[in-house]
Amino acid sequence: MEYSDLIRDFLDDADGHIKAFDSSLMSLEKNGLNKDIIMGVLGSLHTLKGNAGMMGYESLKNYIHQVEEILKQIGEETLELDPVLDMLLNSSNVLRNSLQAIGNDPSANPDLTEETLGIQMQLEGAAGGCGKQVVDISTYLGARTKTIKVDFKRLDDLLNLVGELVIFKTRLNQIETQLRGELTNKSLGRELNAGLELMGKTIGGLQEGIMRARMLPVSHVFGKFPRMVRDLSKSQGKEIQLFFEGEDTELDKTVIDELEEPLLHIIRNAIDHGIEVPKDRVMKGKDHKGSIVLSAAQESNFVIIRVKDDGKGINFDEVREAGVRKGLIQPDDPFDKDSILSLIFAAGFTTKEEASDISGRGIGLDVVSRNISKLNGQVIVDSSPQKGTTFTIKLPLSLAIIPALMAEAGGEVYAIPMSAVDESIKVREEDIHVINNREVIQFREKVMPVVRLDDFFGLDRKKRRRFYLIVLGKADKRLAIAVDRLRGQQEIVIKPLDDTFGKSYGIAGASILGDGRIVLIIDVMSFWNKGQALGHRGPGTATGGVDNV
Repeated sequence: MEYSDLIRDFLDDADGHIKAFDSSLMSLEKNGLNKDIIMGVLGSLHTLKGNAGMMGYESLKNYIHQVEEILKQIGEETLELDPVLDMLLNSSNVLRNSLQAIGNDPSANPDLTEETLGIQMQLEGAAGGCGKQVVDISTYLGARTKTIKVDFKRLDDLLNLVGELVIFKTRLNQIETQLRGELTNKSLGRELNAGLELMGKTIGGLQEGIMRARMLPVSHVFGKFPRMVRDLSKSQGKEIQLFFEGEDTELDKTVIDELEEPLLHIIRNAIDHGIEVPKDRVMKGKDHKGSIVLSAAQESNFVIIRVKDDGKGINFDEVREAGVRKGLIQPDDPFDKDSILSLIFAAGFTTKEEASDISGRGIGLDVVSRNISKLNGQVIVDSSPQKGTTFTIKLPLSLAIIPALMAEAGGEVYAIPMSAVDESIKVREEDIHVINNREVIQFREKVMPVVRLDDFFGLDRKKRRRFYLIVLGKADKRLAIAVDRLRGQQEIVIKPLDDTFGKSYGIAGASILGDGRIVLIIDVMSFWNKGQALGHRGPGTATGGVDNV
């Protein structure tokens, strides 16, 4: 975000706080002391003070603090309201003039030292002090703002309507295709086609506009971690710097809200397990200060978020031993590097013998895996001994309208979120093998578990010599879903299932196609759980197949 944008946002927000201050003072003048009003206006001033400090307006911040102290004394009834009411009304003018000066010249930094001293002198009963400030009468109107605050539910309602338009557009396109061969009037057919194209562009623009209105920069969540990093590193005797990259990258607010907890656990894990104490880092030839880089970037319809530390990396032998100790794997299980990395996401896994205040309970990275999966995202870990660890999170830009791969199995059509799909391949029945009563396929030098979609939902299976496998990716793991045929990719509007359906295992929601048919949206996470029962324990796979990610 540009600094000029920050100043504009600061002034927009400050205008609301000044109006609240004025309104409260007018109410106090008319109705006398009211502690609830005092508490309300203190909240507005406190926010304004914090924002002023963040923007570097130290003198303005100090002045607001002095005004706060007066209001606190009034609320505590250690200072009478009437003698200082004019002073408070004048302080509102001081603030208004200062904000106007910043608005006229963004490089201005108002000096209110004299005004602050003037308030102190008047409170102490000294002569002099700061005189009454005069403001331009137009400043009472405030500056014209370029932003408005809207209840998020209203945006949700608008997006739902856009979703209905997307469905209707798809239906009209299907009707146009059906009519194309029957229309004798070719000119009319061309006009119909041109009209549908124009409508499609308009609906696409409307959809994009609503989606952008729901977007927030990831700085809204990134900005919550500096204090946490500072406090946790101090408590562990470590020196850690937190750096941000790409914090202007935007995400849907619903995704932003769900992203906070996974990032908290990953960063906390880096502080506790990854970065060494200063003396150990110096002995290894590293800077005594560790670093964590939190970055975000947009790639196509996805946002890639990385948490990278320069710590000691993951000790693969230690992770394997902890997995055996906790019964998550067997001592003779063949485990490669990728499988060991995926093991750290297993529920209950931890390498610590005893729990501390911030780790050792085996719940942190398990929460990361589950929450990111709920967002139709992926988590990938890359670690090098003594060099550090990087957690990469891939998320869709929005959770409301998503691209999906349409697949048919057992005579039914299902939608599979594209965020989880790596690729699709056509195979023959003889390519599938059975090992220990589990179906697998040899895929790029690894054995990959296969889950039949019709078996998964208990549908009738039709014998086919050729069919398709949809390869799902989760961290470094792969799992194949067998389907009868593919019906292409399209955008779908996610509709949650009503509570009357109860818990529908394997189903994340539903969508309506252009022809009015309802398709079920696959809960990709459930396939990995199913893979635990059906997957093959073999080279390149975790225990029970795939569920240790």
